[in-house]
Amino acid sequence: MAKQKTILFLCTGNYYRSRFAEVFFVSVARKMGMPWSASSRGLALERGINNVGPMAAAEFKALEAMGIRDADRCGRLPAQVTVVELEQADIIIALKHSEHLPLLQERFPSFVERVEFWHVEDTPEALTVIESKVMDLLARLLGGGGEAPPQAVALQPSKKPMTAKVGRETAGRRGKGVTSVFDVPLNEDALKELATKLKQLCGTGGTVKDGRIEIQGDQRERIVAELEKLGFMVKRVGG
Repeated sequence: MAKQKTILFLCTGNYYRSRFAEVFFVSVARKMGMPWSASSRGLALERGINNVGPMAAAEFKALEAMGIRDADRCGRLPAQVTVVELEQADIIIALKHSEHLPLLQERFPSFVERVEFWHVEDTPEALTVIESKVMDLLARLLGGGGEAPPQAVALQPSKKPMTAKVGRETAGRRGKGVTSVFDVPLNEDALKELATKLKQLCGTGGTVKDGRIEIQGDQRERIVAELEKLGFMVKRVGG
């Protein structure tokens, strides 16, 4: 069992953007069985004078609509980040470069070089942007790219979604077909983790061979649905 690592999401008031990123990341990472969790904090809680309650109502409704319910994370009040939390985080992400870089330079200058900056405005459209960026982040971590220098990553354009091809093969298998998943841009360990998850989902056996996942039986519908849920762009191959 891999040691759990932590993402720390930062925004100004820990009321809207960073909270959504935290809860959404944790929900998807749990479903994927990834050894990552997340927390979120604010850089300047005193500026959130109009923030009422634990988190923004629109954000809570958006999570509910997605079937995500996390009473502990959604129910706590906004919290100010501490030096200890910055030190303990494996990856630190600030949600908006132009807004949060000055705050970090003023209050936590020794951590600026460790922070990956996104560019998410504090608007109603922010949640859609954050959802996309979190899925990109999860794909990067799943592919073993979590240790990339944060400043370099921040300056790169958004990566394309992870892709996968799904098909069914029966030739040479004495009528016992398998569902194959291939052309997945994952390293061997990540591919094995994904195969284990798909076998558990389908309740059947399978293997990883020559960079391909093979799951016994015609499991295409289940597998495609699960891969899409995990953020993959799936292409069906064959009949």
